Amino acid sequence: MKKQLGLRVDDHLKDGLNDQAQRSSKSATMLLEEYIAAGLARDNGELVEQNSLPAIRAAVREEVGKAMQELYQQLSADLQKSARKSDDRLAALIVKAARSAGIAQRMLFSLASKLVNYEFAMKIWDSAKEQVGKDIAKPDDQKGQ
Repeated sequence: MKKQLGLRVDDHLKDGLNDQAQRSSKSATMLLEEYIAAGLARDNGELVEQNSLPAIRAAVREEVGKAMQELYQQLSADLQKSARKSDDRLAALIVKAARSAGIAQRMLFSLASKLVNYEFAMKIWDSAKEQVGKDIAKPDDQKGQ
């Protein structure tokens, strides 16, 4: 069912509509309906776009925020894992150094006791132990001496 429009338009618009109708082999009414339908669709599309843009923007922000949070958590976990590996490696090196120092200490004591005598070796041992204890307690005071 169709309704009649009793609207007034500028002369040049009415003349342009008639010219276009002749060129396209369509009636002026059919052409006017197409123009009105296209205009309404465009306006409705703009309205939908204006109403949905804030929702789309919020959804994008939320998704980007989630992705950033996941990346942060993954990076944090990777850093903790890397730090743990470094700590384990450092602890192993410290244990190895302490073991090697203990072996060297026993070998030097044994060598000193065989080259000189046991009492002299004990004297050197006690003196070295005392000096190392002082160096550990106050390392800055011992640098100048």
